[in-house]
Amino acid sequence: MPERDYDWIARRAYSLWEEEGRPDGRDEAHWQTALTDWETLQAAARQTTAKSGQRIAAAQTSAENEGLVITEEPVLPAKKASRSRKG
Repeated sequence: MPERDYDWIARRAYSLWEEEGRPDGRDEAHWQTALTDWETLQAAARQTTAKSGQRIAAAQTSAENEGLVITEEPVLPAKKASRSRKG
């Protein structure tokens, strides 16, 4: 498990405290809720990463079965330069 992001957890706990009207004596409950939220986000991120790896492997296998050869990473089109409008 990656190292906990204490800054994120602290900001989330503070946000929960504010949402509840800044009550006294609930700091531990807010911290635990924030920690649970962080752990849930980390689990979701790991699951997303795992699924993306599975989809990539399946696509590569499918391409190989169809006789396609994937030799390099795809190249994304370049973004158009934005123009500032002066009025």
